[in-house]
Amino acid sequence: MATTPKPPRSTAMPTAALPADGAGDDANEPLDDDFHFVLGELLAAYKPVLAADLQRADSPDALIKDALANPPSCEDEFAQAMALFERFSSEEVAQRVLPAAVREQLGPLERWRWCLLHLRCCIVFGWLMCRGPRSFRGSSYYLWRYWRCVREVLGAPVANPPTAAERADFNHLVKALAEAYKPYLDDQLASVEFTQGLPEQVLAGQVDCFEDGDANTQILERLLSTDTAAALMGRELIAKHRADPLYWFCRCWALCAIRFGCCLARARNLRDVFRCLRGYRACLRRCQRPLHCALTAPAGCVRGETDILPGRILEAVRGDAEGTGFGHYLIEVRSPGGSLLGGVVVYPNNLGLPDVAATQGNFSVAGGNLGWVDTRKCAVDAGIELLSSTTFTLTLRVFSASGAELQPPCTGSFALSVNEVYIKRVSTPWSVDYPNPAEPLRAADSAAAALSTVGGGLHVRGAANVYGCAGEKIREYTIWAIPDPTFSEPQPAPFTSIVPGGGWRLVTHIEFNPMSIAQPSGPPINYTADQVRASNVLDGNPLPSILTNVWGSRSECICVHIDSTNFCTCWNVPSLEPAGFDSNSLPRQDPPHQQGGTGKFSVLLQVIDTAGNSYYDIQRAWIDNEPIQAAVVGIGNQAPCSDMYTQTHEGIFKTVDIRGYAWDQYIDRGDLSAPTSDNFDSYQVRFTKQGAVSPQVMLINSTNTVPARALALPAESLATGTLTPWNLQVLDAASNPLGLPADQLLGPGEACVYVVVLEAWDKTVVDEGTVHYSGWKLFPIKIINGPEPL
Repeated sequence: MATTPKPPRSTAMPTAALPADGAGDDANEPLDDDFHFVLGELLAAYKPVLAADLQRADSPDALIKDALANPPSCEDEFAQAMALFERFSSEEVAQRVLPAAVREQLGPLERWRWCLLHLRCCIVFGWLMCRGPRSFRGSSYYLWRYWRCVREVLGAPVANPPTAAERADFNHLVKALAEAYKPYLDDQLASVEFTQGLPEQVLAGQVDCFEDGDANTQILERLLSTDTAAALMGRELIAKHRADPLYWFCRCWALCAIRFGCCLARARNLRDVFRCLRGYRACLRRCQRPLHCALTAPAGCVRGETDILPGRILEAVRGDAEGTGFGHYLIEVRSPGGSLLGGVVVYPNNLGLPDVAATQGNFSVAGGNLGWVDTRKCAVDAGIELLSSTTFTLTLRVFSASGAELQPPCTGSFALSVNEVYIKRVSTPWSVDYPNPAEPLRAADSAAAALSTVGGGLHVRGAANVYGCAGEKIREYTIWAIPDPTFSEPQPAPFTSIVPGGGWRLVTHIEFNPMSIAQPSGPPINYTADQVRASNVLDGNPLPSILTNVWGSRSECICVHIDSTNFCTCWNVPSLEPAGFDSNSLPRQDPPHQQGGTGKFSVLLQVIDTAGNSYYDIQRAWIDNEPIQAAVVGIGNQAPCSDMYTQTHEGIFKTVDIRGYAWDQYIDRGDLSAPTSDNFDSYQVRFTKQGAVSPQVMLINSTNTVPARALALPAESLATGTLTPWNLQVLDAASNPLGLPADQLLGPGEACVYVVVLEAWDKTVVDEGTVHYSGWKLFPIKIINGPEPL
């Protein structure tokens, strides 16, 4: 299976948009002594700014001079904002702005001073972002200032220039900002494209000066999810603070501070400032919420992602698990049949990264990543249930620190897009761990089996099937053989397109289109693409399906037995028919090879579904079409058919060398590994006496090449060596040291023609049933049992 990466989704903060004119919950916020004190500090912060502007209003000349001497500056803007909110960010203000119940929950200041330190950065960020309409690019600049501000006040300032890790963090934040902006841009585009009804809404007062006033804060809430905290604060700080029980409240406070700064930026008078402060306190009160959960993803049709953890296909689970007294959470996945699946959830660690050892979620999450579902394991564990349904259910269970469980839990469901796209066999050898792109072919479907090489005509077997989500079915599939001398051809990522290379060789291309099929009688039948698919399912069940095919037809019949007679009706349906691929047609990779189609190749399977999604599997294959080299070139110093005596002239039986070669060229002369590049199997040397009816006599059965594997010699310049020594006394009927049958022996002075037979084999599976074989290489010689004359 494979998956499509999806943009992160965010759940909004547990605070409603700021109501206008003190409406909603803000109107109930008590105006106690603490509120009066905090309002006084806020007005005191504004007073110098207002007084300076009032003074400028009394002297136009001074205003002109001041404006010309101080052109707009980004540094001045940020410095003025920090100065404006310095007094308001004191520890006393921070404590008294909190409702009493919240202060009691937080406890001593020392417990949460780390949170307090960056609140001024949050207020300033909201204030700068909302002072006027900001583009995405302009917002990225203020995000940069905010990022630097937070890290500086928390004691981990950004280096100058930023380190590679810091650059990666900021890049992550900008990408998150882009995703947060998209819903706003989509909404604006829709409003521009479809203006019908808008004039009437404006005339009716349904659209006024408060319209979209909270758009910026909604963007920021989507941006500052739990998932971006590590990039904002840095991994060391987030690892330190995320385990803090107050972490979830600190994040909520930070968002309230950003909303507060945004509100102040839009304030048109001091009455609005008062409303902003009242809304800020109400926001903080709402942060003290009970345990809460939400599931926002996965939903609909999902596939999972292959680049999160090696060997796994994971789909993110997103939502909320937070609240006062948060302890931990569990994610449960049930199969289409309702069975609880074990080991299919991966939880995040304190950095938000996958932790395969974790058995529960130990950190609060708001609008972020709760974990991942292993979609491949879901499919495997669901088994046969997937044939009737691919809908899985999710349950998010949240527990307090005391162990109490939030009721009811949050639930959701998703449909699993199942794609069976894999190569299991090339010829008869097996790919055991077929999801692994580096998996070699083996002689059996076992990791303990020997490695294999293939050659000649072959089929590719596996699966090419897409089902699970509505509207996604196989549309076509293609197989290529790719020269890959270093076995480095990557498996393309799912949902990506590819352009075949110039050296790629097309093996098979099948499209599932409507077809018109001739019938045994009557007119042709027109089949829809769905009917064609239904008649040709390549699901690899129970055995790997043949994928090297061409289109043909097959006959299907229905027979009725009546009065001892069968009445059958038959018709033809579209049918995929096996069509073997000649591997010898592939290009030669090494000039000394005598045949084409010898070398390292990667077999790539691509399946495209009706939604345009592409899935891939790649299989490495050692392909060998080199013939075995074998010959007997001499026995002793004798030429074929010459006379050879068994004894020296002194009457001592001779031992002669049977010379020749039994050799198999390497597939890759730079790689001497066996049994792949060097897949030589064995050779045998036998002899038989002319006219003998008894079996040939074995002289040697060896697994070593001749000459020895010292060098990879080109076939046309093969050296020779000793295939085996031959003690000619074994032919002597008088002594018969080996106890051979009489028809293989010679009496004293007797002569007869003997034939020496050489055979050699390799281990390559050829044409899915044989191996490379030399055939009989014969060497006849007349042997005389007696002393050699002087």
